Amino acid sequence: MPAETKPAETPISLKQTLEKSKLLTAKLRQNDLPPIERGLDQIDSQTHNLISKAAQGDDQSNVDVRAHYFLSKGRVNTKVLMRDLDTINLGAATEHRQPIQDTDVEGYFVQERTRTIVDTIQEGKQETLDDIMGQFDLDVQTTWQDLRSKLCDGYSAEQAKADMASMNITKSKIDLSRVPAAAAATSTTTTTR
Repeated sequence: MPAETKPAETPISLKQTLEKSKLLTAKLRQNDLPPIERGLDQIDSQTHNLISKAAQGDDQSNVDVRAHYFLSKGRVNTKVLMRDLDTINLGAATEHRQPIQDTDVEGYFVQERTRTIVDTIQEGKQETLDDIMGQFDLDVQTTWQDLRSKLCDGYSAEQAKADMASMNITKSKIDLSRVPAAAAATSTTTTTR
């Protein structure tokens, strides 16, 4: 079977997505109960009403009897259901929390700009230090080469051998008693013998 190639689809807009979702939910709702549409304010006020009723501890015996009767007709085990419902704590009221403003685009751009500037400065500083150290090493090498060539130009190999011969120092020519560290070492070796 050859694979079917689909034409390139254009991106769906939010409006089209909303319309498609409404069509899907409309198909599902045909046999269901009508939807209950409430705003956030209504949900919040009803939540507070339920919490206040639970905290007041009104006489719910009449409501409980009717609820048990209604649920038992629908073959619901009310004892298990009541046990599960008793585990829910309605006493602790939910706090009103402010939404987190994580869509502060302007603040994000300011932060990114600042971070980019700091990173650029750090990179420039590092490049400058690397360039300075490289140039310093190069200058030291060239200065050393120049100095060595100046010293060696007027100095022949024969003169170097003569200077080395005149600098030939033996142990017998050195007065070890004048060298403090050597004098201490020789005195300990002579006493141990």
